[in-house]
Amino acid sequence: MDRRGIAFRVKVLLIVAIVVVAAILGFLTYTYLGPKELEEVRIGNIISLTGSLSAYGQPAAWAMRKAVEDVNKIGGVMVGGRRLQIRLIQYDDSSDPTKSSLLAEQLILQDKVHLLLTYGGPPVASIPVSRVADKYKIPALVDGIFEVWWSSGPYKYAWGACPVVITPVPEGDPRAGKPGYSCLGNYIWFTNMFRERTNGRVALFAPDDADGRTWYDLASKILTEAGYVVVGGERRLGQYAPGTMDFTPIIREWKDAGAEILWGLSVGADFAVMWRQAYTLGWKPKMVLDGRALKNYEDVVAIGDPKLAVGLADPFNPWHPSLPYKSIYSERAGRTNMKLAEEWTKETGKPWTEALCQYFFIETICAVIELAGSLEPEKINEAFSQVDIITMGRGRVKFIPEWHCSPGIFFVAQWTLDEKGNLKMEIVRSPDPDVKPTHEVIFPLPLP
Repeated sequence: MDRRGIAFRVKVLLIVAIVVVAAILGFLTYTYLGPKELEEVRIGNIISLTGSLSAYGQPAAWAMRKAVEDVNKIGGVMVGGRRLQIRLIQYDDSSDPTKSSLLAEQLILQDKVHLLLTYGGPPVASIPVSRVADKYKIPALVDGIFEVWWSSGPYKYAWGACPVVITPVPEGDPRAGKPGYSCLGNYIWFTNMFRERTNGRVALFAPDDADGRTWYDLASKILTEAGYVVVGGERRLGQYAPGTMDFTPIIREWKDAGAEILWGLSVGADFAVMWRQAYTLGWKPKMVLDGRALKNYEDVVAIGDPKLAVGLADPFNPWHPSLPYKSIYSERAGRTNMKLAEEWTKETGKPWTEALCQYFFIETICAVIELAGSLEPEKINEAFSQVDIITMGRGRVKFIPEWHCSPGIFFVAQWTLDEKGNLKMEIVRSPDPDVKPTHEVIFPLPLP
């Protein structure tokens, strides 16, 4: 063979070798440096594990971890024909909303999460995360009072599973016109049950912050329109600085004016101080409703004497172990709301709390991702507006596209004593015919 033939063969072999090496390098690059989103679904959760909101944050974080365990146990979440495991990354904001933005950015830029989650805390915690989500175009599922949260937006990538204070659900939505989807609607619904047995004079109690001011204005409006008298409403009596230790002047005005009903959206520690002082001063209203301070066992037990808490009501309670709801994820994992409550108590030694409903946050994002069929942010974001599922932890989740929010149904629950004298929360009024009350209504308050 002449030199030209040998040179040609060498050239061909060299080209083949280059092609083979390139193919091998391409395979190795895809295998080891390829898109990591195909290996797992990374969810970032900013939550209050310490600080003033930890009574809600700790059980909420635990419930979300249990939901992730359950989903992973049944194979993970389906993404484009493949089942992927979920990795939940939780960061503690120490109940300090100023940390939320930095933690959200850390989850996006360093941990490369596909979605952000908050929890059932106040809007001041969710608003910073929602803004970061829009800035980086990463979908987020958040909580907080709808009117406060949405007025700080609107948002394109943040979606709320929020309590709606009073805004009517739009016509055409299956929840429109039905009871239970408005927080203040539940306040007035329950209060009207005993309208003829009270003098119609109402005291309002809320902190002087964004949530409290908005709630105070709306509560005053709905009460006035319904024919009730808000004691000192024109002076915003009962709007207090968080951390106040002496409510004596406020309580005396309520007592002197003959207020028989108390509506609140206060902080648990503040309510406990106020309620002890009210009892000492001899003010004994017939009805007390507070949609924040009376949600968690730790907050209510801080009042001291359990008898002082009997009959205190949470007018927009989202969860109870007796709820019959179930999802495709909980069913396959063998999970029920009752089992969730029992496992919490067994592992922590603490009574169950409604914060365990946050199990549904994971159920919801799993449904959204599976509907999207992708981990691309835009496709996940589009899927939020299309999702319509039943979750174990919260019942129906269906987002109203123009609100970016899914209003959930709420129950009225009151604190009672079990056979051992321990505090226990029971559903006393249910707008959902599938959810039966677990205790008769307590009225008037049986204060000692």
